[in-house]
Amino acid sequence: MDDALLQIPAELEQLERIQSFAAERATSAGLAPSALGKLALALEEVFVNICHYAYPDRPGSVDLRAWTENGDFVIEIADTGMPFDGLALPDPDTSAELDDREIGGLGWFLIRQLVTAADYRREGDRNLVRLRLSIDPEGTPNAAKDA
Repeated sequence: MDDALLQIPAELEQLERIQSFAAERATSAGLAPSALGKLALALEEVFVNICHYAYPDRPGSVDLRAWTENGDFVIEIADTGMPFDGLALPDPDTSAELDDREIGGLGWFLIRQLVTAADYRREGDRNLVRLRLSIDPEGTPNAAKDA
């Protein structure tokens, strides 16, 4: 699969467009239908965070790239907003009572659970979040996590 790029405004109204872009590329790459929902939810979490927090005082944009690499479907989400590594947040204490839990971070925890691998880096003025989902020949991505 060729490297594909989508450039859009960082606006919640664009969520359906990025979901369609990702689903089309993932399906073409051979990602199992059972993994498409995981991809959609992880991507939504990243995109909504960018829309809400990356550009507090100006409009912004998001670039999405998708490709396959070493048996994985890879999607990279880039923005030029404020530096922020949500993947570095500690896992929340999900055993604590709701009233005792810290606010925030649950979405990033969820992202780590949904994908095979996720990473963040700051490159120049850009935040880059890369999500990977395994494309298993038997059609069972993330088999180890599902077991």
